Amino acid sequence: MSQTSATIIAVVISSGVSLLISILTIVSQGNKQRHEMDTKIAILETKMDVIKADVQSHNNYAQMFSENIPAIKQHMQDVDRRLDVMERRSA
Repeated sequence: MSQTSATIIAVVISSGVSLLISILTIVSQGNKQRHEMDTKIAILETKMDVIKADVQSHNNYAQMFSENIPAIKQHMQDVDRRLDVMERRSA
């Protein structure tokens, strides 16, 4: 084997090892980034669940309040009518 052939083989092997190391580094970084993104997504989903529960609670309260408005208005009319009766009696 000549000196040139040995040099070429050494360069090819060295390049192959460098390429393999580069590929492994890229894959490792990709996996790390994927894990970080999965973690961030899980945190966001948890926060969204909390926000959805808060919104639902608010909507339930608003619905309850709006359903009770007619009853409150009717009660106020009854109170006003009773006050009028009492004022007329005392006058």
